[in-house]
Amino acid sequence: MSTAAIALACGVLGFLLVTQLRAGESLGTQLEGEREEDLATILANLSAESDRLQSEFTDLRLTLLAFEESAERDGLAMRNLERRLQDFSILAGVVAAEGEGIVLTVDDPRGALGPEHLVDTVQELRDAGAEAIDVNGVRLVVSSAFTVRNNRLLVDGTPVTSPYRVAAVGPAETMARALAIPNGVVDTLERAGDGVTATVDSRAQLTVPARGQPTSFVFGEPVTVEAAE
Repeated sequence: MSTAAIALACGVLGFLLVTQLRAGESLGTQLEGEREEDLATILANLSAESDRLQSEFTDLRLTLLAFEESAERDGLAMRNLERRLQDFSILAGVVAAEGEGIVLTVDDPRGALGPEHLVDTVQELRDAGAEAIDVNGVRLVVSSAFTVRNNRLLVDGTPVTSPYRVAAVGPAETMARALAIPNGVVDTLERAGDGVTATVDSRAQLTVPARGQPTSFVFGEPVTVEAAE
């Protein structure tokens, strides 16, 4: 519920209280000349009016509480939506991501590595909790692909050359351990060819830039809930 509605409820409540107070002040002057039986009738009427006002007061208090609870729920829902939007923006690569992470530098002077090596590396990082990854400045998204053209490695159609720099934002210690396990990513990369070296550098603060161009979809379209059912 809006802040304006809460303010209106508070205003009405205050108006009723002020009105009741002023009515009591003017009534005292009028009662001085009344007979006893008339005073009894007036007292009964005042009692009924007091009960009515008390009932209205209680209703307004309950309404105000309901407005406050509704406003709190709306605020919580909005914060949750904002957080989900941030999460999806990071997944889509449309915003930069920063935090602790690692930088894996792979030197391949003789071109021994293929797309499968980078795919395995990225998959291991994601399994270890990486939230955002880029390879030589190309931000990876769900639809990213590693390919070869004219004996050159490409990431989403962008040529990349050695040394390969894979930056990942996520739990730095967990990712570093995952890459360094025996027969894991680092060992596999260094056994792929002569001269291949892989170095893992943990960072307390790391920034992965946003994707240069948003991912476009040619064949896929969103499906509404009604259509999905």
